[in-house]
Amino acid sequence: MNPIIIIFSFFFLVLGCGIFRNWKVKKPKEFSYSILIACRNEERNLPDLFASLKKIIYPKDKFEIIIVDDASKDNSLQLIRKFCRKIVNAKYFHLKEKNTEYKGKKAALKKAVENAKYEIFIFTDADCTIQPEWLRSYNNYFSDKTGMVAGNYFEMDHNPFWKFSNQMSSAIYASTIGVGIPFSAVGSNLAVKKKAFLEVDGYEKIKYNESGDDKLLLKLISRTRWQIAYNPEMQIHTINIKIDFYEQQKRKYGKFGMSSLLFQIISVLIFLFYIYLPINLIFSFDWKNPIVYLSCISFFWISSLVKHKYKFKLIHILFLILYPYFLIYFSLLGTFGKWKWKPN
Repeated sequence: MNPIIIIFSFFFLVLGCGIFRNWKVKKPKEFSYSILIACRNEERNLPDLFASLKKIIYPKDKFEIIIVDDASKDNSLQLIRKFCRKIVNAKYFHLKEKNTEYKGKKAALKKAVENAKYEIFIFTDADCTIQPEWLRSYNNYFSDKTGMVAGNYFEMDHNPFWKFSNQMSSAIYASTIGVGIPFSAVGSNLAVKKKAFLEVDGYEKIKYNESGDDKLLLKLISRTRWQIAYNPEMQIHTINIKIDFYEQQKRKYGKFGMSSLLFQIISVLIFLFYIYLPINLIFSFDWKNPIVYLSCISFFWISSLVKHKYKFKLIHILFLILYPYFLIYFSLLGTFGKWKWKPN
């Protein structure tokens, strides 16, 4: 059997085991949360977000909602004002101009953080909807040693392959956090303890990056004494907006430089492996190699399906073969090419 394929198959086997790591605490506490939301030109999405925020099941004196309008040019600010007038524990702030120092949405998030009063910051986006038990689910994953808890998301109304790629992202987040080398997180479903956030100076060290407020913040906290946990319970639903698909994928996967040196090395090795794999399968007549590889990658995938309570579909087998090359393609485009931030 080919030793290279054996090594990488074992790698996926370890990641699959990491997904099953149990981050739940034995005696959950009822924490207080500051829900922080940055908004820019989200007029069409805010009604759905507001409807879901109203349905949160949690003591009103244990959470607050802070929305920061980031110089919107549409009717977002008016909608935010109207919502906050009706909700006792909600407040908003308005940034009149885009900040040139704190790139992306970091200026808006910084404003929200500065005015948050509770012990845990929990982030979501203006184009999302949340579930009623969202806050309560995070109580299960914060111990005294936990500084950050990453969640997962689901993009609505996408084709089967894109839905699969979203689920694969959740699998990667869960597995790498599970084995103790967290790779990334999604900013629309992320909870950070205030003490941990302040210990890394918030966004000060990453303010010039256009994107990556989630991934880079995770990277900073992972270098401290704080643990990072994973919450598979409550998905955030992201509304499917018709935007430039290629630009979106380049933004999502083109963050090679934001990863730690360890992950950069691993990424290069995985890239080389997937270039080598089809060549080996074509010219090798050892049927045991593809069986071992497919068995281990399937174990990784099925572990994630079980953890997240996703449904298995037969087409996933084809997607498992295609996805690595989809990932490599957009990672190269995003890393070595130029990409645009979200439309203003």
